[in-house]
Amino acid sequence: MRTKDAVLADINAELPDLDWAEGARRYLEVFFQRYSREQIEMFAATKPLAAITPEDPAGSLAEIVSYLNHFSNTIHLLRLPRGARILDVACGPGWVSHWLTRLGYRTVGVDISPEFVALARKRLAADPCLDIPAADLEAMFETVDLERQALPERLAGSFDAAILESCLHHFVDPIAALENIRRGLAPEGVVLIIESDNRQGPIRDDYMRVMLDTQTLERPYSRAQLLEILAHAGFPAVEFFGPINGFFPESAQAGADLNAALARITSDANICLCATSEAALLRLVPSRAVGPSEPASPDPRLALATRLRAATPAWVRPLLRPLGRWWLARR
Repeated sequence: MRTKDAVLADINAELPDLDWAEGARRYLEVFFQRYSREQIEMFAATKPLAAITPEDPAGSLAEIVSYLNHFSNTIHLLRLPRGARILDVACGPGWVSHWLTRLGYRTVGVDISPEFVALARKRLAADPCLDIPAADLEAMFETVDLERQALPERLAGSFDAAILESCLHHFVDPIAALENIRRGLAPEGVVLIIESDNRQGPIRDDYMRVMLDTQTLERPYSRAQLLEILAHAGFPAVEFFGPINGFFPESAQAGADLNAALARITSDANICLCATSEAALLRLVPSRAVGPSEPASPDPRLALATRLRAATPAWVRPLLRPLGRWWLARR
């Protein structure tokens, strides 16, 4: 594995010479020059649903569905009990913290931008279903530059999970940021990283235009770069995931189509769960214990039920369903 300095030099090789931290702190100022404060606050209060636009209905809806799928998959994957503590990294206007709080989790959101932290507090304060005291809201969101600052001491070792939703690419030194995140985790804590793009070549022109326009870092990592970043930050155990959402025609070879889609989406994105130990990751991804040459043994009772169903005439199946449900309940 390359040294930390070599990895950082590689991921930042094409970047313009700008003060990215200052750009992130003042990110909203660019938009305040183009839109009214009311418009900005409305967007912040309704993200990700605010992305719906009549100019690109299919594209904007697809973006929202992606946000919703990623969020629901996050809840399903982490399987945390109500009351678990979750760190929302680079929380922005706080939509992830907001939804997690509605589900009964205890969250802390951190962001380098004081403006975003203020908007996040305002968003949760406006939700009548939460009724969070002002002092608690103050503690729920912190202005922290994770590349240069550790989390407040009161948060050290306290989080069951940290979520980095579309934000890791904003860090000039993601290793330093992840090291500070790791120090905030409980012993069995895990980190979920959601990055929709996996860099496969030079930085795209559209990303470069956004960076120059807003002075905000928008460069993705390749899979190899991300693995090196995580290893240096103290996360040697990593599992990648690929989400699929779409219609597949019955006339097509659905199995082959799904396999191809999964392979493409997994390689196009960098969505991963990582931990400081294999044991912590294995708890959430038990399939890691089964190697490629060791396929999981099928349940013989389920296999028998499948064969019986195939051999049963269609008109008889509704009559047998109560018996089947009873039998499955005994498994």
